[in-house]
Amino acid sequence: MISRVAQDIAAVYARRHETRGDIFGEKPYANYGYWTRNGMGIEEACDALTDAVAQAAEIGPGDRVLEVGCGYGASAVFYMRRYTPASVLGIDVTDVRVDAARAYAEEEGLADRIRFERGDATRLGVRSGTFTVVVAIECAFHFQTREDFFREAARVLAPGGRLGMTDIIPRRGADLGRYRATVHFPIGSDGSLDVAENIYDADGYTSRLEAAGFEQVRIEPITDFTLPPFAAHLERAAQRVEGERRRNRMRAAAAYRDYLTSGLEYVLVSARRPLR
Repeated sequence: MISRVAQDIAAVYARRHETRGDIFGEKPYANYGYWTRNGMGIEEACDALTDAVAQAAEIGPGDRVLEVGCGYGASAVFYMRRYTPASVLGIDVTDVRVDAARAYAEEEGLADRIRFERGDATRLGVRSGTFTVVVAIECAFHFQTREDFFREAARVLAPGGRLGMTDIIPRRGADLGRYRATVHFPIGSDGSLDVAENIYDADGYTSRLEAAGFEQVRIEPITDFTLPPFAAHLERAAQRVEGERRRNRMRAAAAYRDYLTSGLEYVLVSARRPLR
């Protein structure tokens, strides 16, 4: 069962599927990238972000990986190619993304080890202890609620299992009133799809992860290496198109800059389920 908010968010991303154009290059990514040095292109930056999450979650041979909010499947293929886990299951609420992810895994010759399904991260419907790793890239701020996802992630992880994520939260000390009024996802939306219960800083994030049963929580701000260079990338991409597409890309870049001045923090998260 997919929640109403999740269905509405999926509808927005389905409508935006055709507007991706040349923004993300040949690999079917949908993340902001991790721009750690000058001269990086979007595909390299997206690979770098995916790799940072994989390392945070310590993905390795033999792991059973669950990726929630899997998008178009590029990250699942990256995990399999780079770290050779035993299997990856990706779930997403957007049908067009699930279909595209299945096609991509097939093209890459990995459909026997990577599966994709439509599903809600807060209601996973799988047995407890099924996975050794759960990952989520740029999606948990959408979940209704993120706390419900934390509890589900802890439930489906085997003892000692790891969680790796990137997420978007307000900075410590940010004006939460301004943050709520300005920062809306999907980008450029009117705020009607925001989940107010998910607006808390790193301290609140840590306490909620621990309450869900996680330990060894680490939350690392990597904002400067994500949204600012992605906004610049969007502005460059805008110069390659005309008319409304150009204006939309420029508006999105400007909105991201407003989000940053309103207290947005982009974080890399890791945590572990206790062994007992």
